[in-house]
Amino acid sequence: MAASVKVAVRVRPFNAREAGGSAKCVIQMQGNTTCISNPKQAKDGTKSFSFDYSYWSHTTVITHSSSTRHRISRAEDPSFVSQTQVYKDIGEEMLLHAFEGYNVCIFAYGQTGAGKSYTMMGRQEPGQEGIIPTGHRYTRCYWQRLLQSPALLAFSGGSEL
Repeated sequence: MAASVKVAVRVRPFNAREAGGSAKCVIQMQGNTTCISNPKQAKDGTKSFSFDYSYWSHTTVITHSSSTRHRISRAEDPSFVSQTQVYKDIGEEMLLHAFEGYNVCIFAYGQTGAGKSYTMMGRQEPGQEGIIPTGHRYTRCYWQRLLQSPALLAFSGGSEL
């Protein structure tokens, strides 16, 4: 495996304060491109950035009138990226490389409240588990399968496990 760094960005849903107020989502994502607009500097236009992964995990709030608001659910948004998809794209490959003997690292960076803990740990709800608990579950299953299969044990080096 050649050394590589992959960069992923993820936009999270509004928190309660943002959803209840007049917050406006200034991020748009399409494919691996993330576009950011500054509503205070509209003349500057939209800035676009490309990454290995651009994850749209925002639940949009649409205002129909001054008193009617509607939140688009995850099921209604075809571009919504789930915890499961983030794990499949990032965690699965990382775990595979670790099992191959390579050093691996996920570096979660961002402001307080940006969603790092949610991506890494998730919530204790079905389908909301983050990269770490999901990877741990797969690792336990892998070792259980390995220990129950004499052929795999012999192939992996025997009693060193």
